[in-house]
Amino acid sequence: MKAWTLAAAAALTLTACSGKPSEGEAKQALADLMAQSASATVVMIDGFTLTGCNKADDTDGYRCDTRGTVIMDMAGNRVPLPVDKNLRYTKVDGTWRAYAQ
Repeated sequence: MKAWTLAAAAALTLTACSGKPSEGEAKQALADLMAQSASATVVMIDGFTLTGCNKADDTDGYRCDTRGTVIMDMAGNRVPLPVDKNLRYTKVDGTWRAYAQ
């Protein structure tokens, strides 16, 4: 039992050190980016996928293929905005942020 616990702890430590954002962290970062860009509230994100994350060569963070539909509340109307873009994710003050460039 003790060996299993040590192995599980080691696996979690290695996972935490992988560097790239988790899908949940990236989804929140995308929601924050869209809310700032559109000056509107994000209602939900449908079909979110994060693939192909690689360390960015030209700057800090990771570049990941990001797909999904962001549903925004714009003046009481729900507006679906499709996203199919390679975004850069970087950690700022302990929080993941998404950048379109």
